[in-house]
Amino acid sequence: MTKLVLDTIGYSDEGNVLLSGRAQPESVIRIYLDNTAVADLNATGDGRWRGKLDGIDPGVYTLRLDALNANGDVLSRLETPFKREAPEVLRPPARNPTVQGDGAAQKPGPLIRAVTVQTGDTLWAISRARYGDGVLYVKVFEANRDHIRDPDLIYPGQVFAIPE
Repeated sequence: MTKLVLDTIGYSDEGNVLLSGRAQPESVIRIYLDNTAVADLNATGDGRWRGKLDGIDPGVYTLRLDALNANGDVLSRLETPFKREAPEVLRPPARNPTVQGDGAAQKPGPLIRAVTVQTGDTLWAISRARYGDGVLYVKVFEANRDHIRDPDLIYPGQVFAIPE
């Protein structure tokens, strides 16, 4: 692998941004939002990397990733637009929107696990990153059947729910 690849962008249960991808083995992946470095992640011996970004405000950013060697030289780079959704947008509505007997509103459910499709993404790669096995793409396809007509055709910007 000589090229840096961003496989998935998603959100944790707490609403933090999750990233995963592939690069040259043992490289450092430097993450930038609007040309400001926000994190460094390490690629493993097989070139896989993943990590989370805390405290990213909702908005549209230019996400840039640089794969660096041990000397800090850029081996590969990619840029893509990235929309950081607000955590309240990701939170499903309460199952029963009625007010409880004591007048308190019901708490919302847990955050939806979601991933935003990026250029080059496949259901196989998303499933491999989330579940550790690409063949489980069927779970993602079934959970998002209303957004996916053909599992071989997904498009940048689509947001898919990731079932447990």
